[in-house]
Amino acid sequence: MALGALALTAPLVAQDLEDMGSAFKDTTSRKAWHATVEKTPRGYLIGNPDAEAHLIMFTSYSCEGCYDFAFKGDPELDIALLAPGHLSLEIRPRFGHPVDLPLTLLATCGETRKFKVNHAMLMRDQKRWRNRWNMASQFNRSNWVRGDHSARTRLVRALDFDDMMARRRGYSRMDLTTCLANRRAIARLRANAAADDEEFDLPTDPTGFSRPHFVLDGVKLEGVHDWDALYPIIEQRFRPSSNSD
Repeated sequence: MALGALALTAPLVAQDLEDMGSAFKDTTSRKAWHATVEKTPRGYLIGNPDAEAHLIMFTSYSCEGCYDFAFKGDPELDIALLAPGHLSLEIRPRFGHPVDLPLTLLATCGETRKFKVNHAMLMRDQKRWRNRWNMASQFNRSNWVRGDHSARTRLVRALDFDDMMARRRGYSRMDLTTCLANRRAIARLRANAAADDEEFDLPTDPTGFSRPHFVLDGVKLEGVHDWDALYPIIEQRFRPSSNSD
């Protein structure tokens, strides 16, 4: 499919999604599916598990392109496709920066239903913690990246993620300590990420980790790493057939 023929500017995207004649118009389910969260073997599924289309997003909390998508793409998908149950979105984590594993452990801490808000909150916090990270001394950073439980705990506290999770999400320090120390979860996350890298040939260079990757209905979307590129593909997927009644 030629993306150039379908590409729309951001204002036109918003206008099209609001258009009552849009391909994204809700004509089926009355249930708000966007709050539904389920665990999957390799991630978390948001939305209707029986939706007609399934989108996988490979993401990390240090990924600059993922941060941008959180503001430009997530709200559009949430309202237009996840809520009415047309699309399910599966979030699968990657690990390209020392913060990615600790933040994934925080996002997945506790009840499954908490994941969506945890994930969105931590993703949208990227600019704040990056500034703190960049201002830290090399000595402090080296103490945060050793890979053991103590290092993960120091990183989370130094970057104020423990306060954020307590104040905004209701976690206790014991909750967070338990999740950060979960060796079984860590091994599973790493194994799943490696399996995804191999199955979908995901790039592991700095550029590859700096942007999201997508699989729609089992097909990897080559060269699609932002909302502007994903939108026309999604729009085409849900465009009513010209032969429909």
